[in-house]
Amino acid sequence: MIQLIPMILIFILSLMLFNNNPKPRNRSVSVVIPAFNEEKSITHVIDTVKMISKITEIIVVDDGSSDNTYDLVSEYDDVILLRHEKNRGKGSAMKTGLKKVTNSIVLFLDADLSEINKYQVESIIQPILDGEADITKTKFKREAGRVTELTAKPLLNFFFPELNFDQPLSGQFAAIKSFLDNIDLEHDYGVDIGIVLDADAQGMRIEEVDIGNIVHEMSTLKELNIMANEVVRTIVDRAISYGRLTMVDDLGNAIRMEIMGLSLVTFGIFGIFFIKFMGTALSGIIILTGLLISLYYIFRIIRMSLKVYRQTKIPTIQIIKSFIHMHFPVVISIIILMAIVISLLGSVTISSNEISIEPASKNLVISTESQPRNSLDVRGPYTIESALENELQLIRLPNSALNTLQSQYGDYVYIDGERYQLEQVVNDENDMIRMPGSARTALELKTDTVIRDSDLRGVFEDTYLQRNMHNTEVAKIEADGNETKLQTINDTVVNIGSQITTRADTAKILKVYVNDTKVAQETGVIENGTYPISINNITYQYLLLNTSSEGMIYNTTYQTSNITVYLEENGANSTNIFVQDSPMTRFLNIDIKNNI
Repeated sequence: MIQLIPMILIFILSLMLFNNNPKPRNRSVSVVIPAFNEEKSITHVIDTVKMISKITEIIVVDDGSSDNTYDLVSEYDDVILLRHEKNRGKGSAMKTGLKKVTNSIVLFLDADLSEINKYQVESIIQPILDGEADITKTKFKREAGRVTELTAKPLLNFFFPELNFDQPLSGQFAAIKSFLDNIDLEHDYGVDIGIVLDADAQGMRIEEVDIGNIVHEMSTLKELNIMANEVVRTIVDRAISYGRLTMVDDLGNAIRMEIMGLSLVTFGIFGIFFIKFMGTALSGIIILTGLLISLYYIFRIIRMSLKVYRQTKIPTIQIIKSFIHMHFPVVISIIILMAIVISLLGSVTISSNEISIEPASKNLVISTESQPRNSLDVRGPYTIESALENELQLIRLPNSALNTLQSQYGDYVYIDGERYQLEQVVNDENDMIRMPGSARTALELKTDTVIRDSDLRGVFEDTYLQRNMHNTEVAKIEADGNETKLQTINDTVVNIGSQITTRADTAKILKVYVNDTKVAQETGVIENGTYPISINNITYQYLLLNTSSEGMIYNTTYQTSNITVYLEENGANSTNIFVQDSPMTRFLNIDIKNNI
């Protein structure tokens, strides 16, 4: 039995995935009848729908009638009668009725159908009851409507050619309520075609039902004019909403093609520098194609725009607003392309025999350490420049470069045996590293060299870094006259040495405590070997450490100070390796100055 459970689950899942259009659970129908001055036919329509057992709810909305429509309907005890104080339009009446519907299927009928019969009404709702359609609209035999033939059909053929209905403006239709609740019904005669277009856009199943002959009261020319305006507005609005207008608009098409051309140029430039499989030839072809498309369509855009503006008499300020509104995407695309080109030109190096373009990009660093210096940092690129006057032992670098080297201001870096102190930049030179000529020579760097942040550690590879961490303990003591003052009890400087590399390995956290106060912490890689610990520059003990070393590794008392050193797991990698023995810097030196 247990073996059947996976098969049962698969069967249930298949039903859920592939049965996208289940039959409504509530198979009853509500009918909504909008009525405006329909005293001649309203009772016939109500009596007809009352013959159909599936219709369990009848809602009539009197849309501000001035005749006896309301009084006639009020005589029916089993009809829900709603009323608008003034005429608000067919769509508004349908909205009002829809709010009162309790069944899952809704049928809309006009109130002027003086000869409609039971079988015609049943044919409208039956495809939905059978689960074969989500929406049904009607067609019937009568003289072709002027609004349909002269306005609706031509516009639909132009904007929505996939729709092919004989009578797209038929006012009689049914739909599942869940669909109607999720669309915005028009308030006027555009409501019928609006529902059809929304249904098509949402992929609903629409069926056109032939209900035979039907008698409609003929509208006046004035009424037809109003209806035509409302239908045209609805179709055009839907064409704009569903992107059909820009699909056929010449200027919109030119703008899209211009953006495509600029995008091709941008992609070609990007491919030259950053995509390995795109050779220079392929990238060049893409750039040339994009340029030709861009130039052709920018000319067309200018010509069409000038033609429009010459023919208009609107104020200049309005013309400028219209230009910005229409051409904003193109303007932004051109600005982006110019920014890319300018960035590349800033990476040009010209020598006697070549022109070199090597872009140096910024480096986005997202830290995953539990206590990072900066959880999110944008670093580099950096330009190498000469040191400031009389700063022969200082290297000035921005904080982002400092984070990459895993150091702090005041630390020392040893380059070819020479010691240089790391200091912060001046004059907001956050993209510049200033270093003396001796350091540049040892690192084989020239002024104006641009270094990416990801290459910075490689520049300083195999140099030595000495972290200098200063901690001062103070206390209040009683002086003459019973006054108190602050006096230094313990002044500690901890030096931790490491070697800068580009290879990452599992890191440890080195923590130093003096008198139970943490005075230093540094992250680095421990390799198998002997590590000397010094106090006040005198080596007191050699520690045998390896990659598994953890916990308290050293504990001693020096004069009045208790010193404890721990190694803890870091859970991350580091490229700084703790030094074991170096003529430049020690692994760990604790300089304690006891004052009292």
